[in-house]
Amino acid sequence: MSVTSRLVEFVLKTTLADCPEPVLAQIRRATLDTIGCMLAGASEPVAAIVRQVARAEGGTPLCTVVGTALRTSPTWAALANGAAGHAHDFDDTNFALLGHPSVPLLATALAGGEAEMADGATIALAYVIGFEVDAALGKAVNPEHYTRGWHATTSIGTLGCAAAAARILGLDAGQTRHALGIAASLASGLKENFGSMTKPYHAGHAARNGVLAAQLAREGMTSSETALDGRQGYAAAFSGAVLPADVFDRLGQRWEIVESGIAVKPYPSCALTHSAIDALIDLRAAHGLTPDRVARVEVRVNRVVPDVVRHDRPTSALERKFSMPFCAAVALARGGVDLGHFADGPVDDDVRRLMERVTMRPDPAMPEGLEQHAWSQVTVTLTDGRVLAPAMRGARGHPNDPLDAAALREKFLACAAPVLSRDDASAIADQIDHLEDIPDIRALTSRLVGEKE
Repeated sequence: MSVTSRLVEFVLKTTLADCPEPVLAQIRRATLDTIGCMLAGASEPVAAIVRQVARAEGGTPLCTVVGTALRTSPTWAALANGAAGHAHDFDDTNFALLGHPSVPLLATALAGGEAEMADGATIALAYVIGFEVDAALGKAVNPEHYTRGWHATTSIGTLGCAAAAARILGLDAGQTRHALGIAASLASGLKENFGSMTKPYHAGHAARNGVLAAQLAREGMTSSETALDGRQGYAAAFSGAVLPADVFDRLGQRWEIVESGIAVKPYPSCALTHSAIDALIDLRAAHGLTPDRVARVEVRVNRVVPDVVRHDRPTSALERKFSMPFCAAVALARGGVDLGHFADGPVDDDVRRLMERVTMRPDPAMPEGLEQHAWSQVTVTLTDGRVLAPAMRGARGHPNDPLDAAALREKFLACAAPVLSRDDASAIADQIDHLEDIPDIRALTSRLVGEKE
């Protein structure tokens, strides 16, 4: 069986009954977190720009644009919801993918599901199918793929989105193979755009192209049988590698959604800043630190980090999300990092002065496992000469230290607050906790509307 045939078999034959309870629990958690991020991001400029173009072009109003009054076509809804969901960089990550799986996948699934009048079980199944495809491809081509400059959220995620859409749209084996091949040509996304609106756009781009690939395949568009693993195919072009013959053999046997897991973000900044944020918050609390007591801060990181967290002197709110000096200074000065810290406007004087004392450097001693690329080690030198140097660490929210159910729910409620009342948001959270029992996904999406156009 070819690589692509094995992938198609997984997409078409997997059922929700094949998924053990820990997989289902992860799907529900991811859906809650992701819809919260979509609601929070609906007011961001990138989301408003996408909606403006969607309205100008028009589209059959089949699908909800979350957090707004707009209804539009499946591809436009997928793009709009994906861009909104990633606008704050508050959405979850997976260390096999080295990117953000859930926003593109659920933007795909909600748009396709509304258009096809799918039930919650279909949405849940499509999401986990796409997640497993993302993670399997990520394990095969990363870290080389990522370090070449590709934003895996879309450069890999587009194929996961196509797999999810193929299942929702009811494609047959031939159509599914063609959808994946089309998606391989649509995949893109550059890390050089981190710190700009194009970065969150990538998540919508993956979702939109996943839906589009499935739609085109359903209407008869074809692609090469070797689009994924051919000499000039996806893997060769994106990572210089050949896909291993067994790359998809463990799909449905080892569930990456549980094994490599999902990292839920407690802070709306690049995931590679989070372990340092946690360490500095802990040091601040333990030692009563104030900015005037800090002489300097050094953050040692994995070699991949400086190409991502690269804005030492950020000039915009989006660049601050990819600035270790900014995130570290806020953590020390404020004792936390939240959405309000990334509002447009000048940086507070005490934070700005503290930023000048923060340095970041790659350290070859940092571990090289994919899940450990986000680890860091912080050293704080105080003005009295004392040095505080806790051990290297990961971050809260990572699979080995997940947010508990109460913390995840509070994050969702806070994200939903600009659009929904607390009571309405709480009722939606209860509904998502039974996602696979929803008879028509529109019973959920109809509750996610807001007043924004």
